[in-house]
Amino acid sequence: MSNTQNFRVFRELNLVTSALFRAADRDLLAREGIRTAHQAILFVLRVEDGLTSSEIANRAGLSKTRLTGLADTLETKSLITRDRGTQDARQQVIKITNEGRAVVDRTNGWVRNLNASLMSQFDESEKAVIERFLREVHRTARDIEAT
Repeated sequence: MSNTQNFRVFRELNLVTSALFRAADRDLLAREGIRTAHQAILFVLRVEDGLTSSEIANRAGLSKTRLTGLADTLETKSLITRDRGTQDARQQVIKITNEGRAVVDRTNGWVRNLNASLMSQFDESEKAVIERFLREVHRTARDIEAT
């Protein structure tokens, strides 16, 4: 049993997040030639197509700068297209292509299986605590960003 008083949550979250995304990126790269951050963009566009870069970055939890590089790769792979905004030419409107939709369709099951695997060792009450904890971490992060 661990000593919860000395448990360093911030450090553990960093370690586990890094390890999880390294493994997921490696698997997704082998399957589809993209990383999880690319997949997040495609998932956002699958739900609502034709969003601006800023909207996608916000919904995917990415910086606008990072989104630009990721979008370059997705465009090179013909998974998205970028056009100038009709109301503001400085804005880019990004749309998912048919191939991008196919990638989302192929990887949806992979994500569901990963989520199920991550939660498989926990009962319903533990899952509720994990969900509450992660939502609180997210809220705290937003609060830190706002200051």
